[in-house]
Amino acid sequence: MLRASRVLFSSNLVSKSFNSASVLQRSSPADTVNPAELFGSAKKAVLIGVPGAFTPGCSKTHVPGYLKHYDELKNKGVELIGCVSVNDAFVMDAWGKDLNVGDKVTMLADPQGMFVKDLGLDFDASAALGGYRSKRFALVLENGKITKAFVEPNNTGLSVTLAENLLKEL
Repeated sequence: MLRASRVLFSSNLVSKSFNSASVLQRSSPADTVNPAELFGSAKKAVLIGVPGAFTPGCSKTHVPGYLKHYDELKNKGVELIGCVSVNDAFVMDAWGKDLNVGDKVTMLADPQGMFVKDLGLDFDASAALGGYRSKRFALVLENGKITKAFVEPNNTGLSVTLAENLLKEL
């Protein structure tokens, strides 16, 4: 059952808001966005974190699942879906185009990993990806505050953060 296998960080993340000093990038380093403002403007939003753009699990399963279930998420009140990774803006933009996310998923770059580190959702992936990366996670936000937080138990797996599982919790 999902509840038994999910990692829910109620004490760490639930009710937390994003740091208002945080900055993420969209299509280029000059195209910046404040995540507190971006997600604070949505009544309900989902932010997924992935270990790396163009990696197999992220490209074949994780983000495509959110595209596949886009209409169902919208029907559950989700106004905004974001995807963040510790990559540069050019890579995230190219990956979004490769996945054909259009305006369904806002691709967000965290080039130095400061945003995910501030959330406590970074991990040392030096052996596989060359440095610190984002854990695989899915956050549900309401009016800019995290109401549910799902983090893969092994940081990179594909179970509790899949769109299909998140839909059950909305």
